[in-house]
Amino acid sequence: MKMLIVESKAKSKTIQKYLGKNYLVRACMGHVQDLPSGNHKESNKAMWASNEGSLPNPPWDWTERSEKVVMSLKKEAKDVDEIFLATDPDREGEFIAWRLSEILGEIAPCKRIVFHEITKTAIEDAISNSSEVDIQLVDAAKVRRFMDRLVGFRSSKFARSWRLNSMGRVQTPTLGFVVERELERESFVPTPFFSVNTIAQGINFNAKFHAKDDVDAWRDQDDKFDSNRTNDEKLAKEAFDSLTNESSITITANKNSNYSRNPSPPFTTDALLQAAGGRWSNWTPKKTMRVASELYNSGHITYIRTDSTRTNSSSRDIIKNFINEKWGPEFVGTGVLGKKVSNAQDAHEAIRPTRPEVQSPEGLGKDESQLYGLIWSRFAGSQMTKSEYQRYSLTAEVDGFSKTLSGTYSWRTHAGWELAFEKLERNKPNTSEPSFDVNVGSKIDIEKSDDSPRFIQDETKPPRRFRQHTLVSEMKDRGIGRPSTYATTIDKLIIRKYVNDESGSLIPTEKGRICWLEVAPMYTQEEDGSNVAYLFSADFTAEMEERLDAIEVGERDAPSVWNGFTDHFRSLHAAALELKRQTPTTNQIMKFNQLTQKMSEDEISDYLGGREINQITGPEISDIIKQLLELGPPPATEKQCNYVMSLIDGIEGIDIDSALLLVEIQDLDSLTMDKASTLIGILKEKMSEQPRPISEPQLKLLIKKIEQLEISEEEACKLVGSNSFDELSGGKNGNASELIGILIEKTGGKRRGRRKGNRK
Repeated sequence: MKMLIVESKAKSKTIQKYLGKNYLVRACMGHVQDLPSGNHKESNKAMWASNEGSLPNPPWDWTERSEKVVMSLKKEAKDVDEIFLATDPDREGEFIAWRLSEILGEIAPCKRIVFHEITKTAIEDAISNSSEVDIQLVDAAKVRRFMDRLVGFRSSKFARSWRLNSMGRVQTPTLGFVVERELERESFVPTPFFSVNTIAQGINFNAKFHAKDDVDAWRDQDDKFDSNRTNDEKLAKEAFDSLTNESSITITANKNSNYSRNPSPPFTTDALLQAAGGRWSNWTPKKTMRVASELYNSGHITYIRTDSTRTNSSSRDIIKNFINEKWGPEFVGTGVLGKKVSNAQDAHEAIRPTRPEVQSPEGLGKDESQLYGLIWSRFAGSQMTKSEYQRYSLTAEVDGFSKTLSGTYSWRTHAGWELAFEKLERNKPNTSEPSFDVNVGSKIDIEKSDDSPRFIQDETKPPRRFRQHTLVSEMKDRGIGRPSTYATTIDKLIIRKYVNDESGSLIPTEKGRICWLEVAPMYTQEEDGSNVAYLFSADFTAEMEERLDAIEVGERDAPSVWNGFTDHFRSLHAAALELKRQTPTTNQIMKFNQLTQKMSEDEISDYLGGREINQITGPEISDIIKQLLELGPPPATEKQCNYVMSLIDGIEGIDIDSALLLVEIQDLDSLTMDKASTLIGILKEKMSEQPRPISEPQLKLLIKKIEQLEISEEEACKLVGSNSFDELSGGKNGNASELIGILIEKTGGKRRGRRKGNRK
C-alpha cells in the first residue's frame, strides 16, 4: 500500500479515482507547519539568529487545525511502505512537502512528485519520475517567510503609533500604486473641449476641426493632439447646425486597407485575472482564483499559478486536430507563445484545458463553466490563424461646414482565432462590404435621433482609478508579487481597510494615505551620498522578488540574500525610528488631546511651552503626557459619553444617575476613560439580558426545523412553555435560542453552547 498526499480534498477525490485501491490519497489541507504564531512561546519574535553561511532555524509551529490532520495522516501511514508528496508544484508547495517529509519520514520513505494537470497519465508519469524535495525551492520559501516576518512584525509595530494595522513587503508598495493614482486624479487639471459627431448608414462620423500644425489646434494637458476636438465653440456649432439642417453627407475620399488581429498566448495567472475581471464586472481576482482552483482540483485545467505561456506539444497537437475537424485546415495556425518576460519563473505550463478536445465539460456549475470557456477559447485561439479585416477610411463633407468629417467601416474577411471566442462575444463584427455606395461623390443619409447628430461640450477626465484586475496588471508590470500572491495581496488591502472597493473602483482610505504618504517614506535613507534606499519602493520590492526567484534556480545563495536583506532592513528601520522621534505620532497627539480636553487654551499652551504640538519632538511630548497622567486618569472622551447615553436609552428601568452609581460616581463630569470603559461593559451586559423580540434569522430557522420534524408551531413552542412564535423572546436569555437548540437536537444535530448538567 502506498500513500499520496495532496493539498485539497477535492483534488484527492479526483486522483483516488485514477489510482485505485493500491493507494491511499489523502489531503493535508495546505500548510501544516509555519513560523510560530498564536500561543507559541516564540510567536512574537520577528526573526531568529543564524550564522553567516546558514539560514535561521526557527521552531516550526502547527498551522490552524493542521495538527489533527497530520496525526490522522501519521496513523494511516503506519500501513504504507512509501509516501508520495504531491503538493502544489510551486515554492509554497515545495515547502509543505518538506515539512511533511520531516514529519512523516520516520514512518515511511517520502518521495516528491510534481504534476501540472490532474489526469491519470500526468499522475502516473509523476509517480514514475519521483525525486527528492527540492531544497533550493524550500530555501526560497524560507527566505520569503523570514523577509515578510521581519518587515511585517517590525514595521507593523512601528506603524501602530499612527493607529495603522500593518505594513508589508509587498502589500505596502501595492497600496502605493492605489494612493499615487488617487493623487494623480486630485492634481489633474481638466482641459475643456467641444466635439460633434453623427451616424450615417450605421457609420460614426466625427467632425475634424484642425490639422496637427494649426496654431489653434486642440491639445490636452499633456500636449496630446486630437483632431476631433476643438476649443472653438462657434466652429463646433457650425458643424452641428450643418448636420442638423442637411439630410446627407457626401463622400470625398475613400482609402481601402487591410489589417489583421493576432491571437494571444495561453493564460498566465495575471492574464487570467485581468481577462476575467475585464470581461465580467463582478469577477474579482479572489473569485477568479477560487473558481480556477475548483477547475484544477477537478482535473479540468492545468495548474493555475504560473507566469509561463508555454504549453506541451501533445496538447497543441490535440487542439489543432480539433480546430482542423471543427473549422477546417485554414484555421490552424503555427501557434503563439508570447514574449519571454525577464522576471517570469517559467516553472510550469500556461493555464490550459487538460483535455483540449472538450470544449464544454459536463457537470460544471455556472461560474466554472464560464471560466473554463474563457480558458479553452484562449488556448484554442493561440493555435489558430490571425483574423483578417478590410477597412474603408472615409472622408466626407456636409454643406455649411468648412471642415471635413471622418469615419471608418470595417468587415472581417477571415475569422481566424476569433471563432474560438464566438460563444463568449456578444457583439458580432461586420462580415461583408457595406451594402450602400461609399465611392467618392456618393451621398449617405444622416440618421436623425436623440444621439445623431450630437453636440458635445465636455472636458478631459482624470486617469481612471484602479480596479482589482487592473491593479494585478500594475503589480505584474512593476515586478511586485508573484502568481500565488496577486489576489491575496489585494484582498489584504481591502480587509485591513487601507483601500475601499466602491462599485469596482479602488479608493484609498485615510488610513491607506497615512500608511503610504507619512509612514512608509520614513524607511528611506541616502546611500553613497546620492542613491536613495527606500524599503517600500516598487523597484526594491521587485529586486527582492527576483532574488527569491534566483534562489529557486540556484543562481543565488539563500543565506547571502537573507543576510543582505537583514542588513538593509536594520539600517532603514533605525533611520525610521530616528525620524519618528522628531515629531509626535498620531497616538501621542490623540493621547495629549484626551488628557487636555477639559483644559483652557492657556493651560494647554503652558504644557507645550508656547509652541504648536507639531513643533515638539516625540520624546518631549512623551514627557508631557507622563506629567499629565500624574494628575489622574484622563476624562472620558465625547465618543464614550455619547455611547453610554445611547446604551442607557435602550435599557428599561435605568437612568443616568443609577447608571453612574454602577461605577461609583455621581455626575458625568467625573467619568474617566477607564470608568467609562467599565460602565459600557456593564450596560452592554444588561442590554443583552433584556428580553427582546425574536429575530428574523431565528424565526426562519425555527420554521425550517418544525417542517423537518413535521410538528406544528404550537407543539414546538410548548417545549419552552410558550404557545406561539409571537410569545418567544430573543436575546441572550430569551427562550427562542433554547427552543432552537432543542429542535436542532431532535433533527440529529448537536446543540451548541449547552452547559453541563442541562441534559435531562
